[in-house]
Amino acid sequence: MSPTAGGLLRSEIRRVGSLRSWWALGLPPVLIGGFASAVYAAIASSDALTGVDDANRVAALIGLYVTVGVSVLFAAVFGAVHAATDLRHGAASTTFLAAPRRGQVVAARILVSAAVGAAYAVVSVLVSVASLALFGGNAVVDDGLLIAICLLGIVVSALWCVLGCGLGLLTGSPAIAAIVVVAWLPIGELVVIAVLSGIGADAVAALLPGATTVAVLAADRGTNGDMLLPFSAAVIGLLLWTIGIAGAGWLRTTRRDVS
Repeated sequence: MSPTAGGLLRSEIRRVGSLRSWWALGLPPVLIGGFASAVYAAIASSDALTGVDDANRVAALIGLYVTVGVSVLFAAVFGAVHAATDLRHGAASTTFLAAPRRGQVVAARILVSAAVGAAYAVVSVLVSVASLALFGGNAVVDDGLLIAICLLGIVVSALWCVLGCGLGLLTGSPAIAAIVVVAWLPIGELVVIAVLSGIGADAVAALLPGATTVAVLAADRGTNGDMLLPFSAAVIGLLLWTIGIAGAGWLRTTRRDVS
């Protein structure tokens, strides 16, 4: 790594540390994840599910899936806000003038954003697993599935942070990019999937970014994942979405007039 690239990375890390958005957006996944795991672990360890096959196991994992989902959402919002803030307020011109190439600035921003997104998931799943162990008792999953979900959640959270970063670079507005993420992930894609399913286009629905994310995280889908892509195809699909949107944001930023 050249000194210039290393300097840009250090500058970007300092920039993230100087803002409140990184911890303000990182706190909700930790709190929600810990609470969700506590609730579902308590349900899993209760007598209410006695005699129901795999019910305890499934209930114990719901909180972890909730944790990963919330981490993905807030990581994407962070990426969108972080990437677009200085574009929106005109501070990017100074940064671009100081760097030999705009592409290096964008690359540093994307890399640091990916690291922050991964960090969100790491902290959140650790708290979630601790909560699961504390309140779940014998319902704690003791096979490799829990570890797989945690590791996949970290990777997916990093990818969605990069995807959000690409949206921020594309729009140049932190508000618009964040609204797109928040509107699409919990609600918008479900509406599109319902419409596509209604017209018999399930194969197209499975290619959407949220659907590919679910397919990646569905490490133990059993026989009920017919509407999901196979794991390897889902990984490729999510990578293509991430590279496509981040690449479009990269190209837009390198050609944007910031004077």
